[in-house]
Amino acid sequence: MPELPEVHGYKVYIDSTSLHKTITSFDCRDTKLLKKPKEAFTEYLLNEQLTGTERIGKYLFLKTSGSKILVMHFGMTGRPNYYKDEDDRPKFGHIVLRFDNGFHFAFENKRKFGWWDLTDSIEDYRQEHDLSIDARKLSLEDFKNSLNNRKTHIKKIIMDQSVAAGVGNWMADEILYQAKIHPEKKVEDMSEKHIETVFDAMKKVIEVAIEHDAHYNDFPNDFLMHFRKEGATCHHTGAEIKKMKVGGRSTYFSPEWQEL
Repeated sequence: MPELPEVHGYKVYIDSTSLHKTITSFDCRDTKLLKKPKEAFTEYLLNEQLTGTERIGKYLFLKTSGSKILVMHFGMTGRPNYYKDEDDRPKFGHIVLRFDNGFHFAFENKRKFGWWDLTDSIEDYRQEHDLSIDARKLSLEDFKNSLNNRKTHIKKIIMDQSVAAGVGNWMADEILYQAKIHPEKKVEDMSEKHIETVFDAMKKVIEVAIEHDAHYNDFPNDFLMHFRKEGATCHHTGAEIKKMKVGGRSTYFSPEWQEL
């Protein structure tokens, strides 16, 4: 599933390909992918331009020259695709914008978990959907405050989008591995130093992933992503990586490195 670094890459891609071109048509093969009626997207996007982007966690907001802001969520397999010829429309490009320069913007969405929405205000949308400030911009003070009175596992907490918008499953595993914190450690049992270590690890993982365009093979050798599977070998201890469920999600960790 695209998480913060992947969606950041989509933002950069859209910024470099799809802005400041007039939208001449809107096509959607499956209206279940739209949070508003198809007619609303036609009304508010046709003859307008995409003028800029803003990302909050896994949500991408595309400002327009009109009165509405386009909201994209990429679900499990969503991604943008900018192409020229009509015949090059990707197989799973269920939503397509056409621009006045003859190029197209496709929203690829193989498993159809991604979607589009429209909003009047990014900040109002953030609050309505209970999103924190983007995890990349999150301050230590905000992070600490969001953990107050929490009584569950740290992994479940840092995947909560109201705590750290953009952090998903693989990032949470990586953050806790870098912080040497067991995923089942309860927040109420964590010292202030532990919380600061998790916060610092979160910032490190975000920046490393963005720096390498979320290409996992390019991550530093001590990153869990290189051996994030059951029975693999921990970089630090040589012990086996274990798998379990935390908050209903598959979780990979090194018991000797991340002691409970």
